[in-house]
Amino acid sequence: MKQRWVWIAFALLIALLATLFVNYVVFGDVFNKEESQHALYGLWLYKDLRGLDLGAFWYDTQRQMYWPFLHSWIQSLFFLFFGVSFAAARLMSFVIFLLTLYLMFDVSKRFAPDGWKIGLLAVGLALTSPIMLHYATQNTLEGLGALIFLASFHFYTICEERKLFIEYAILGVLIGLSIYTNYLYAYLMIPAFMLATSSKLGPLLIEGFNLTRKGEKAAIPFIWWAYKKLIVLIILLAFIAVWFFTAAFNRKIMLFLQAIFRYSGGDPTLGVWQSLIFYPLAIIKQYAFSPWLGFFVLLALFKPFVATAYRQVNKMYTFIWTVLVLAIFTVPTKAPQFIYILAPFICLIFAAMVFYWAEKLQKKAAIVMLVLALPLVFSLPRLAGIYFPPRPTENMNAVLNYFRQQIVPRYPIAASFNLQHLNPELITFRFWDWNAPVMADPVIGQAEMFRNAQYFLTVELSDNSPYQAEVLDDTLDGWNRFLADKRQAGEVREFSLRSFPAIGVTAKIYEKELHQEIPQVAEN
Repeated sequence: MKQRWVWIAFALLIALLATLFVNYVVFGDVFNKEESQHALYGLWLYKDLRGLDLGAFWYDTQRQMYWPFLHSWIQSLFFLFFGVSFAAARLMSFVIFLLTLYLMFDVSKRFAPDGWKIGLLAVGLALTSPIMLHYATQNTLEGLGALIFLASFHFYTICEERKLFIEYAILGVLIGLSIYTNYLYAYLMIPAFMLATSSKLGPLLIEGFNLTRKGEKAAIPFIWWAYKKLIVLIILLAFIAVWFFTAAFNRKIMLFLQAIFRYSGGDPTLGVWQSLIFYPLAIIKQYAFSPWLGFFVLLALFKPFVATAYRQVNKMYTFIWTVLVLAIFTVPTKAPQFIYILAPFICLIFAAMVFYWAEKLQKKAAIVMLVLALPLVFSLPRLAGIYFPPRPTENMNAVLNYFRQQIVPRYPIAASFNLQHLNPELITFRFWDWNAPVMADPVIGQAEMFRNAQYFLTVELSDNSPYQAEVLDDTLDGWNRFLADKRQAGEVREFSLRSFPAIGVTAKIYEKELHQEIPQVAEN
């Protein structure tokens, strides 16, 4: 009976993951702005690796200061193996999500002899969590941060039970990697480990004081404890030093502080009450597919007595609440993804609470759980909408494909617009293999773009276009006015036009008139 249910759960898991992979990784739309920026970083390093240029690889690594380089290192390897594409970049996040699910299941087996049941429920909750499913297929840092935090916790629990150097060395490396992933995550993770470790310091100091009267042999456990913590501390400090002291120390420190306290000294983005309830509300609304379920997920974080029933859960509470307190009271900016590193822990704690009460209620458990789960039926359409999103007949990927297909790759092109799903970083990434200059950065300036390009890309948005809400600044309007003036002056002509009515976008390509100077481009 048990084996049959395991196989059913496994089959459902595969079906859900396959659906997620096909709808978002294979057939997903183009990158948003943040995804495009991360993809560009990975693309730099991919080019360096392909050309075996270690000097350029080091330079491109060091210039990633706002978001350190670990994500782009891994992404460059995915580009090497799977090619440069939207799907290859998002495949990395999907693989990270799979590793996170596996680790959640593996961690749960340490809770109790039947901990695999807790793990199965936790994985199920993750597969219905809107925010976890979102970042499972987004080319961003959130998934990597959560995986590193969960892996660090896993090795931390192992270290507490063994006396091997290698586990402590791995733990130090994993915690240190947070610095190379995201400054905010490092700020939240490192204190959590420090607090979890120091919780044992008081009793051990008392024991150490008493050991001074008992001789050297009696002091061995205390010395061993200090030695193990020193291993982790030295490795962690080495990772921090290598990053901050190798180059641009002042700039890296400034960016580190900005990433955490960017609004310190100014007006907070939220009032005191709004700040206090922001993350609890985010857990209710975004970390579960139903607000009703989200309420019980949040409730689990306030039930520490569950920790007395399962091993290692008490440490998990320490990690969760350290991160939440820091995020609520010391980080002025609030966003649901800032605590995403807690998502696997939240799923595990909720699953542990469910089985705790199931054991308490015994025969009544099934009836109680069924009654409590009934309101979830009303939220099932939301869950179905996540796995089976509406697929428009057209999207921005079609627009970019149109641009590429209309122009011979040996001519320089220019574009200047900044939408969430059509931006300078996206243009640079999509045309990375163009055999001529691609000018998309507004810093270059319209005049210089016009002087050095032969073709000019732009779009016009109808009033009902869904992309109207994604316009980030007035760059697109300014670019269209600039091209209209050049056309009126007879300096450019309309080369090609295509309408995408399903998304309210009209894509246009302008070409310099023949009497204008055409840049000479050497063919690669």
